[in-house]
Amino acid sequence: MINLLMLISLVSGNETVSCSLGVPVTFEYIIPDGWIVESLESSGNWCVLEQDGGTVTLIPLSMDTLDLPPLGAHSDSLEGLFAPPVLLVPRTMPDSVWTVSVFPSPLVIAIPPGFPENYLNQHKFWEEWRKAPSTPWLFPMLLIAAITILAVSLWLYYRKKKKLLITEDIHAEEKILLSPLDEVKALLDSLAFANGDWITYYRNVDELLRNTVSFRFRISNRALTWKQIIRLARSEEDGSNFAKDSTELIDEITLQRYASWGGSRERAERFTSKLASIRRDWHL
Repeated sequence: MINLLMLISLVSGNETVSCSLGVPVTFEYIIPDGWIVESLESSGNWCVLEQDGGTVTLIPLSMDTLDLPPLGAHSDSLEGLFAPPVLLVPRTMPDSVWTVSVFPSPLVIAIPPGFPENYLNQHKFWEEWRKAPSTPWLFPMLLIAAITILAVSLWLYYRKKKKLLITEDIHAEEKILLSPLDEVKALLDSLAFANGDWITYYRNVDELLRNTVSFRFRISNRALTWKQIIRLARSEEDGSNFAKDSTELIDEITLQRYASWGGSRERAERFTSKLASIRRDWHL
């Protein structure tokens, strides 16, 4: 009976504390001095951060009034429940968001009577369209453009063809003017020989030797390696003799082109002479 009267008397004197959602707030349970206070537990509506006797700091997690429980305490043989203050969490949105207006009744649906096609016919906007205006000038313009493009294309084609024919004639004249031996002698007058650019020089030597193979044995595939060329040449008449004559020169070409062996003008003259000897025996 004593505890019940104490609880009722304390409830009537509790204050209202305004707080904000998610912001810590500190308040007090009105508890006499010397009483041992129980702990206030967290719930889904608040989170207790700190408690010192009847002084509690918590974070509101629910809007509107927090329904805090009474806090138990005891002193010697006395026990009691002390009522909490009223924690009022104001709403974060205006009331108009929360209050749903009354739906109008009866509902008026302004649909015309009859079938859909009856009122759809009143909106046939396409019937107001007219035939598109004619463009008599469009076809002649397109025809002139097509003729112009065709004429320019033919002019570019014949110009390119003429240029290729002139280039082929120049190369043909060079081939006619230079004999197999003259082509070898021309190597000694080349810029690669003068500069000691042996990779380029022996690339030209390689080309002339392949020309000889193509002339004598009809092996014209430039993608073949020298091992493949010699193997094919051995199957032809006198192919073994050609392989024997050109082995030393082929080895030098391989060393110079793919191993950057290096050399001198005297060495290049010796192997150029070897190339001339092979062309004299196999290309004339």
